[in-house]
Formats: sequence, C-alpha cells, structure tokens
Amino acid sequence: MQVDIVCSCVVLNKKYRASFMVGMRLISLTSGASMAALALVLAVLPLSFPFPPVPYLRFDPAEIPVFIALLGFGPASGMLAAIIYYLALLAVGEFTPIGPTLKFLAVLSSVVGFWAGSRLLSSKGMASMVGAGVVVGIFLRVVVMTAANYVVLVAMFPEFLNFATATLSAFLGIRLTSDLQGLFLVLLFTAVYNILHMALSLIPTVVALNTVHKAKALGSVWVPWVVKASRPRDKS
Repeated sequence: MQVDIVCSCVVLNKKYRASFMVGMRLISLTSGASMAALALVLAVLPLSFPFPPVPYLRFDPAEIPVFIALLGFGPASGMLAAIIYYLALLAVGEFTPIGPTLKFLAVLSSVVGFWAGSRLLSSKGMASMVGAGVVVGIFLRVVVMTAANYVVLVAMFPEFLNFATATLSAFLGIRLTSDLQGLFLVLLFTAVYNILHMALSLIPTVVALNTVHKAKALGSVWVPWVVKASRPRDKS
C-alpha cells in the first residue's frame, strides 16, 4: 500500500514538473513576442537621439524590451524578441533592409554574448554572472558591428564613409589626411557608440526588473531568469 502511494506521488510529481515546464516555455514565448511589440513601439516613437561624433548613429530605447526579455525570461525569450523586432523593422523601419539588419546584428550579438558570458560564471553568483555577460556581450557586439560597418562603409556605401569622416573631423577639430585614417576613426567611434548603447540599454533593464521583482508585480512565483540562473543547481 505504501509502495503504491509513493509511486503515485512520483507520477504526480513528474506530471506537475512537465506541466510546469510547458507553462514556463509558453511564458517565455509570449514574453518574447510582447517585448518585441514594445520594442517596435519605442522604435517608432520620436525618442532617439544622435551620437554627436557620428550623427547617423542614434541611441534609442527600443533595445531595452529585448534585454528585459533576456534577463527576465531567459535567452530563448530574448532571441525571439530580437527576431520578431527585426522582422517588424523590415516592414516599417528606415533604410531597409540595411538599417534593420544592422540593428538586428547589434541586438542579437548582444543577447548571444550576454548569454554565453553569463554561463561562464553562473555558479559564482549573480554579480559575477552579470559582469561576465556584459563583458562578453559588449565584446561580441563590437566585433560583429565593426565587421558589419566595414562591409557597409567600404564595399556597399562608400559615400557614408565620406559623410562620417567629414562629421567626425568637424567634431574632433582635426583634418583627416587619408581615407584609411578616416575609416579607422569612424570604426573606433562606432565601437564606442555600441559600448555606450549596450550600457544605456542594460541599466534601465536591471532597474526595471529589480523593481518589478521586489514589488511582486508579476506574482510571488515569478523570479527573473538572471536571478534563477545564478542560483546553485540542485545536484540531488
């Protein structure tokens, strides 16, 4: 009799866990889609502002919902938000498909880099995990966007390089003597822009998630993915 009760409890526990995992996957997917929609709204609103050294580069808050999806609900949610946001930008964005594609590469490389970096130190606590994610995310974003901008400026639209070089020269108050010098400085300041943009996206994300979690605005059961992922694994 006791054996039957124990077996029944084990079966029920497995069913509960399976149902819970399905529910969490659905939450991850719906959260990613919702954050992508919010990102598109923020992208359409006149909230962006230029990066003064290279004015065609603009800071905008549209990446914040993608990072909320990542840190709040996990890498699958973050990647889904990035992909849906990209597809929407292809339909309504500016300078398509180049502009939306560059944005997608920036966001996706940040998400993948943060996720990969956070896995390296997930057992060391949340601060170390987030720090590693930020470092690897910034590194991957800078590498990917430097390569992408090189292709765009050199192979596809060299007139953009002329414009960027002229505005950067005026901003710095120097005379650039060669195209190679101009390209180097444009790519250097583009890297600076990407570092700043990721910081400007992550800081509000962490503040927002921390506020929601403490207020239990999504219920007492919900815990941000970044918090759960940094907890010691149960080895039993």
